[in-house]
Amino acid sequence: MLANITKSPVEFLKFCTVGAVNTGIDLVVFAVLSSWGFSLLVAHSLSYTCGGLNSFLMNRTWTFKQGGHTSGQLIKFLLLNFLTLMITYFLMVEVYNYLAWPMLICKLVAIGGGLVLNFVGSRLWVFNLI
Repeated sequence: MLANITKSPVEFLKFCTVGAVNTGIDLVVFAVLSSWGFSLLVAHSLSYTCGGLNSFLMNRTWTFKQGGHTSGQLIKFLLLNFLTLMITYFLMVEVYNYLAWPMLICKLVAIGGGLVLNFVGSRLWVFNLI
């Protein structure tokens, strides 16, 4: 499926590299906020947002090599990431409730679940690279 969507394997690898950096930012911020007593929803939302901002900047300039005005792309990016945030939050909570794994492991499962949605949405809709 991804082979038909991506311009090259290098593009997807760049996206995954950016995703790894975003995940690191997300997990560190999540762990810090959780240890400070923030609620699960607030910690997840803020940490996801920090990783997301990095994602927009790195994917726009490095992965998909976009220039010019950002306003339309940023709005689409925010909508896509809000949808991904809701899906990953639901997945994280459900994995935790059903499997009782540690929350950070559940968060990693949720991040993996959002990867394909985010790549396809970024490539085809946000950065409009059909």
